[in-house]
Amino acid sequence: MAPFTDDELAGSPPKSLVVAFILLQLVEEPMHGYELMQRLTQCGLEHLDQGNLYRMLRQMEKDQLVVSSWDTSAAGPAKRLYELTEEGKKSLKRHAVQMERYQSLIQQFFNRYASMLNRVMPTR
Repeated sequence: MAPFTDDELAGSPPKSLVVAFILLQLVEEPMHGYELMQRLTQCGLEHLDQGNLYRMLRQMEKDQLVVSSWDTSAAGPAKRLYELTEEGKKSLKRHAVQMERYQSLIQQFFNRYASMLNRVMPTR
């Protein structure tokens, strides 16, 4: 079997993980979608499509996790400024608790995986 290609390893993260990162960014400060996209890319979510980000933000606004307003303070066209709501802060906490549980499961997986590799392909 051939090794995995970069394309196969570069899959998109689960939507709930992306939402958690959006909430984490917005808890620090309100920001425009473009700035949010840049910060998410810096966090390692470089495969996130900008159109998907704005669709997610609209859904998060419907779910009352974020609110947006038009920012006209800078030169040029008005831009949407996204801000976390109290419900968004609660959701961030729930995501953190859930991810903590996943972290434990993932650690168990890698512990077993490493153990299995040592049995099947011991290092010399």
